[in-house]
Amino acid sequence: MYTRYLNKFTHSIARFLGVIFILSVLSLGLYHFAFSRSVDAQQGITKELSFKSVCVTPADTLWSIARENYTEEYGSLQNYIKEIKRCNSLTTDNINAGSSLLVPIYVPKESCGY
Repeated sequence: MYTRYLNKFTHSIARFLGVIFILSVLSLGLYHFAFSRSVDAQQGITKELSFKSVCVTPADTLWSIARENYTEEYGSLQNYIKEIKRCNSLTTDNINAGSSLLVPIYVPKESCGY
């Protein structure tokens, strides 16, 4: 008699854990689907190259300016720093407070509305 209740209890626990497992898998699947859709939507945005002027302060470094303006189009922060240096004809990482740097940035492309 006692074993009958124990078997019933065991089956109830197994059923409960099965339901929890299925709900977990479904939740993760929905999360993955929603996340991948938002990434696709973000990647659908067309961007164009633009430039902005940055006034160098005493606390600024080439690395800090690059970190503030970096976007994934450059692949890596090192590539972005090389591009900033190329745009400003810099041969070293040294920059001077009070000077201005031309910083390449990618911005969402605006449609002309036709």
